[in-house]
Amino acid sequence: MWIVILMMLPGCIDPYTPDIEDDQVSLVVEALITDQPGPHTVSLSRSSPLNDTTMFHVTGAMVDVVNNRGGIMEFEEVEEGIYSRWFADGELEGGVEYLLRIVTPDGEVYESDPEQLADPSPEVDEVYWHFDTIGTADPENPLHGVQFYLDLQGEERDARNYRWTLEETWEYHAAHYIQYYYDGTLYKWQLDPYAYSYCWRTESIPSIFIASTKALQSNILKKQPLHFVSEETNRLQIKYSLLVKQYSLTDKAYDYWFQVQRQNQETGGIYESQPDRVPGNVHNVNDPDQEVLGYFNVSSVTEKRILVDGIRELIYPPIPCTLDTIDNPINKPPFLPIPFYLISLSPLGSGPPYGVGGSLCFDCRNGGGDIVKPEYWE
Repeated sequence: MWIVILMMLPGCIDPYTPDIEDDQVSLVVEALITDQPGPHTVSLSRSSPLNDTTMFHVTGAMVDVVNNRGGIMEFEEVEEGIYSRWFADGELEGGVEYLLRIVTPDGEVYESDPEQLADPSPEVDEVYWHFDTIGTADPENPLHGVQFYLDLQGEERDARNYRWTLEETWEYHAAHYIQYYYDGTLYKWQLDPYAYSYCWRTESIPSIFIASTKALQSNILKKQPLHFVSEETNRLQIKYSLLVKQYSLTDKAYDYWFQVQRQNQETGGIYESQPDRVPGNVHNVNDPDQEVLGYFNVSSVTEKRILVDGIRELIYPPIPCTLDTIDNPINKPPFLPIPFYLISLSPLGSGPPYGVGGSLCFDCRNGGGDIVKPEYWE
């Protein structure tokens, strides 16, 4: 599973200044294994110098996880720099130490500190939202939208440190149905005219949210803020889903994520594509002073999904579509590639003049989504 090291900003904290060399290039390890069955991944890359956000995949490495009982779990490279292994239900056990081991193609050996499966992650009681408005650089133009929150109530045996990752899915539509198709010859569209009208797009939210109840008497979080969705996009217009995955963290892992969170605030987010240069738990066996970025996490995980029907109280931007009027497909606008779709603008409902356009005029897939409805969509 990929770890994107970008954080929501906490309150006022002590300054933190990393020791960074402009030309420093480091191994970046993004690794998370959990107590849930399924494919688990380790991502290996090389960072670029400070002012370059390019990442370079590390291919051809040997990657495995070993435990203190002699077990070895070998990972296989499934695409450039991505190493995967299927974990069975119950394969990770509490009280067992796990260590990530990497041998790169140049013969360098890296190992993580031993990590134990963190305490169980309690169930998320509820994910919900409230209308909210946040300020911008222009006081006259605040952003309106909704703020998401969660509640949880853990037991004494449960974890006290938490990290949440969020995945959003939203439904959106094309502006027009399809009547005609032109590929050098004009055809009347014989398929469903709404075949490409309805799409669903899924994105991971590029932030990580953390909290701890260790300083509290009870293992309870109420109205824990997640992310804010504004009316600047059409995400909330028709239907919206938010999947929250909650990971338990050891004290050491929580401290790591907190340091990254703190550095992001102090630097103003200068690392837009690379993990921040906070020391993790992976080291070069033969050169302990060599900088290695990232963290090997071993977590318990639970999840909760919320579906939100279209929120009519917000004002959304129009669907990006401008129709050009033509009498003959040969006279198409220069920007429009062949093939393309058309709709009749005639009062009779068929024939010329035709409306043509790109973007989301006819094919919602141009908005980055897919026409396959998710199974959980009601």
